[in-house]
Parts: sequence; C-alpha cells; structure tokens
Amino acid sequence: MVAVGIITVLTTGSTAAASMGAGATGATATAPAPAKSQITLATKSEIDAFLKKERADLKMSGLAVVVLSKGSVIFDRTYGDAAPGGPAVTLDTPFVLGSTSKQFTGLAIQQLIATGKLSLDDTVGMLLRPLGGDVSPFATVTVAQLLGHTSGIGLEAGEDVFDPAPGFTSLEAATRHLLKSTPSSRPGTKFEYTNGNYTVLGSIIERITGHSFEEALQTLVVKPLGLTSTTSDLANAQKKGLAVGHYTWFGAIDSTIPGPRWPMGAPSAYTTSTAGDLTRLVRAELGERSGIDPAVFAADHAPLATVDGFSKYASGWYQRRLWELHDRDENYDDPGLPLIYEHTGTTSREVSYLAFSPDLGLGVVMLSNTRVGTDVGRFGGFDNELLHTIIGTTASPPMVDPLIAAAPIIMVALPLLQLAALVAVIAASGRRHRGRFGRWFPRIAATLMTLVTLYFVFMVVPAQSHLPLLNRSWWASVPDLGVSVAVSSLLAAACLVVGAVGVIRGRRVIRSGST
Repeated sequence: MVAVGIITVLTTGSTAAASMGAGATGATATAPAPAKSQITLATKSEIDAFLKKERADLKMSGLAVVVLSKGSVIFDRTYGDAAPGGPAVTLDTPFVLGSTSKQFTGLAIQQLIATGKLSLDDTVGMLLRPLGGDVSPFATVTVAQLLGHTSGIGLEAGEDVFDPAPGFTSLEAATRHLLKSTPSSRPGTKFEYTNGNYTVLGSIIERITGHSFEEALQTLVVKPLGLTSTTSDLANAQKKGLAVGHYTWFGAIDSTIPGPRWPMGAPSAYTTSTAGDLTRLVRAELGERSGIDPAVFAADHAPLATVDGFSKYASGWYQRRLWELHDRDENYDDPGLPLIYEHTGTTSREVSYLAFSPDLGLGVVMLSNTRVGTDVGRFGGFDNELLHTIIGTTASPPMVDPLIAAAPIIMVALPLLQLAALVAVIAASGRRHRGRFGRWFPRIAATLMTLVTLYFVFMVVPAQSHLPLLNRSWWASVPDLGVSVAVSSLLAAACLVVGAVGVIRGRRVIRSGST
C-alpha cells in the first residue's frame, strides 16, 4: 500500500512488473509487432514535450536523457540543476546510479571470466575462503547464481547499503556479514533480487584482481570502454560535480537532505556515471567496437535466471520482450517481439534507467537526482511511457492505487488526527462534572483513532515494505513516511497513557464518592 514499493524498487530496478500492471492484458488477438522498417521513432520535440511534462509531474529537480537509434544519438537533452542554484545538469554531470551500478559489476565479472581468471561455476567457498566463504551456508553458491540472484541471499540481508547507520561500511566487512546470514531459499531454486549478491561479487572481484573494487572497475571496464567520469569513488565524483540528491516530502516539498552512500554499496548501488559515459556503454552493448571483446558482451547478455513468466535476468540486466511495440502493451508474449535489456536504479535520493534493444539498435539512458517518494510505481510507469513515446505507440492509462495516491494526505492527516484524539482525551479527563456522554464519547473516539493508527503503523507499513518496522533502510528511503509513523506512534502512546490514567482516576473518584 503506502510503502508497497519502498524496497522493491530500491533493489530490483526492473520495470517489467510495473509495465505489466500498467497495461498488458495477456495474449490477445492483436496485430503482429511492426517490422523494423515500419517503426517510426518520435521526433525530438515529441520526446522533449513528454519529458517536460513528466519532469513537472514527478517533480524531478535534474534530468538527463539520451536516445540512440542504430548507433546515432537522436535525442540528448538535460533539464534542471545539478545542485540548488546551479550549475545546470549537462551530459557530463555525474549521478549516483542506484541499481544500474550492477551493469558495471556484471561486466567486470564477465571480463574476468573471459580472461580465464574466473568461471561461472566457481563457488563462494573456493573464492572467498579468507572471508569465511568455506564455512558459510552459501559455500556452494556459484558466480552464476550470484549474478542471476538465485544464491539464496535474502532481500533484507542486502539492505545494509541503504542503512543510514550500518554496523560496517567496507566491502569486506559487508561480505563477511552476508556470508553469515540465514539463506532465504536453497541456492539455484528461486529468483530473489538483493543487493547482497553484487556485494559478494564485488569482494570476489577484489580477491581475484588483488586490487580495490574501484581500481578493478577502472581497469576492467571504465578504461577499455573509454569512459571518462564513471567511478565508485564518491569523493572523486564530487570533485567532478556530482549531482546533489533530492527528495520530495509528502509529494510536494523539495528537499536536499543527504541519503546513505556507503563504500560497500559501490558494486550494487553507489557507482556514479554521466549520461555521456552511459551512452558509450549502451553503444558498446549494442555492438559498437570498443576495448572489450564482443564475446564478453554476448556473455553479459546471456540469461542466468528466470524472473517470472515474461522476463529473465542476465549479468545485471533484465531481459524481456519489447511489448511497448504494441499499443497499451497488448499481446506482451508475442514471440515476434524483439528483446529489450533494461534496468532501473533507485537510491534514497536518485533514480536511473538504462535500456537497449539489439534487434532495433535502440538505446535509452535516463538519470535524475530526485527520489520519487512513496509512490514508486509512478517511476516504473514513467519508463514504460518513455519507451512508448520514443517508439510511437500508445501507453495504457496508468493504474492508480487509491491508497498510494492518497499517501501524502494520509501521512499528514494521521498524526494530526491522532493529536486531536490526544487533546480530546486530555479534555475528557478533566470533565468531572459533566455527563457520561461528555466524558466517554471523546475517549471512545480517541480509542478508535488510536487503533487505526496502530494498525497502520504495525500492520500496513511492515507488510507492504516487507521489512521490520524499525528497519532503518526504509526510514532513510522515505523519510516523510518515517516521520509520520514516528509522530503518530508517539501520539498514540501518549493517548493510551492519558486515557488509562483518566480511567484510573475516574474509578478512584467513584469509589471515594460511594464511601
């Protein structure tokens, strides 16, 4: 509900499910997908108009978008500022990527495999013995299972990268911790997206190369691709003008409060890059000659796990059919549809999206320094609508969850109503000479309001975030919800205490009157 996508989008980065929910209706009798020669891509002005509207609706502070077609850039625009008061966002402005960091980690792993230093079948026990891998419950987990999120490392185990106050911040310490965690499933049996898999892969890269993750990243990926600003060193990125992260409180108030950015999150969430560098990456993914062997990219695109009935997962990429070629995503399982590889990235303050379709020669890069708040589905819908706009087809009207749509109002109203309930209980406790209605009705109303608050706080939020109530990761990711929950809980507790004291005092008065 209100917190339904807090963790899902922070970690998965896939728009597949969002797109399906938005409009796919199953296999229906629709026209076949148009041939490549029949596809007419949108004009610059059409894409620009769409982005301006969406940027205003999603309240994105800064935005950079690049669209590629058959090796050529057909659209590249930037909007807004990289920091309050400037400078303006450019194609060379670094952004924290979120989960699109995984493309770089996956590519580094495939580079090591290509040079014979690593194998998809190598196990954690073999590779990370110095970190306790040989005695870990994940000792038999393979590199392929880590890349494809079928290792059995659970979702919650990988959420330390979003913790505002983790017990450790280094990649090595985080990996030791993960290797001691309790498996959520038997290795190789279930797809469960978690940042923890790529944290472990980061440590494997360090162990195999004998260098830090940053040094290995530069050697294996950045330099061979000719990238100029991609780095996992946040201090270095800040020197180059790293975009300041934003968060929109209650869907209306823009803020630049900082979010977590820890070194151990570099392989999964905190690598930084620019629209220009990511354009070079996507060109290479589409087959343009680079300093990386084409066979490495072929291995990078090979599916390693089945996500669901319509998508698979490769080395940091979701693979699915490009159902946006059909109006309203109809006939999404049409076998004639070309493949698209994509991934979204979301931190507590930034969002990103990368996609490419080798069959069409189509590529998309999107970066923003604004976190969209509790309604994360809006961002998934944005990706889907962006692809429809570029391709020239009609997107389905976005599905609206009434509770999520009302979340900003609920987050403000809940503590205010609970405060009113507390005031009513205090007032009722002092009404000694009034009738029973004057004494008990406010207490009954306040009790009902408190029960609603407690249900929301202790049932709705944990159930929808899939994390314990006191987990700090989601509090940092959606601070407005966290503040609302905290204030409402304190007021509810005060209401219960005041109400209980009032009842006890009332009984004492009755007893003293009877004597």
